[in-house]
Amino acid sequence: MKILILLGAPGAGKGTVAQYLAENYNVCHFSTGNLLRNEVKKIVAKNIKEVLGSGSLVILDGYPRTRNQAVELDNMLSGSLRDEIKVLELAVDNEVVVQRISQRRVCASCGKTYGPQDKIKVCACGGELIKRKDDEEAVVRSRLKKYEEETRPVSDYYAADRLVKVSGEGKPEEVAQRVDETLAKFGIKKRR
Repeated sequence: MKILILLGAPGAGKGTVAQYLAENYNVCHFSTGNLLRNEVKKIVAKNIKEVLGSGSLVILDGYPRTRNQAVELDNMLSGSLRDEIKVLELAVDNEVVVQRISQRRVCASCGKTYGPQDKIKVCACGGELIKRKDDEEAVVRSRLKKYEEETRPVSDYYAADRLVKVSGEGKPEEVAQRVDETLAKFGIKKRR
């Protein structure tokens, strides 16, 4: 059992990496962006307990968002489980983030994200692709500021012994290769 926390600024590629991991690894993925905030703790705790015996990798995408939540997670997973938490931080320049987010489209039905390289008009699920209001440049810059103030300390909390930074810049397949190499160092193997 391993727990992988994906950290990174909005638009760093956490959702893309999580989707890649779900398609290529034996994982159980939780994206707090897709869950109601007041249900996160109950859902995460319940589902982690259900997965414990399976040997699967649990991916937490978007949680913890604050240092206090990171401490709380460590306390919830006391003992040897705490030692199973690994953190992969996707490092991306803020201007790259602004460009990525301002150009992305999201499926109104399933929530899948598409970048400008995706030359499609309709999601694979049949849903309409839309541009969200929180993807406008001014909002993105505000979100980045909030990330630096509130979530960056999570990175500092894990940095001493459990965090590896990986560049989230470049083509998705380049980022995937760097992620694969990092997970191999964590002892997490790709599905064949």
